[in-house]
Amino acid sequence: MKPGNIFLAMLILVMASCQSKKAIHLKTVLEQKKRTVFNIMLGKNGPNERKLKCLIDGDFKCAQQAITEKEKAFDKIISEINALETGDVKYGNELKSATSNYYKAFKEGEIFDRLIIAQQQISQNKTNTEKVRNAAMHKQGNYQGKSWKCAK
Repeated sequence: MKPGNIFLAMLILVMASCQSKKAIHLKTVLEQKKRTVFNIMLGKNGPNERKLKCLIDGDFKCAQQAITEKEKAFDKIISEINALETGDVKYGNELKSATSNYYKAFKEGEIFDRLIIAQQQISQNKTNTEKVRNAAMHKQGNYQGKSWKCAK
């Protein structure tokens, strides 16, 4: 071997050994959580797929249960991220906090589906549909009879 190749091999070994084990562990755990979220959202037979199947079948209770399951899965992920030890990893606490907040916001967006499903369930009921339509027509009639003037 040439001395240049030996030096290059030594340099690579030194650089590889300089990586913090805690930083590698933090990165590995966060990547694992990302894959878990991917499986929740897009995985075959995951909670999101079950929710969609339930909605297609018109089973709103089943869809709500799938959302509850999804919420519990997100809560578990968030608590596991918050429990991570960052030790002396530079910006480790900031990364952990940002990741936790990201998944909290993502979870809130996903469980907002509960309101949409409840609204859809109400609209499926013929009596409720007529009540909503009549209330909207009454409200529209009230606005049509009034003239709106802008203050100058």
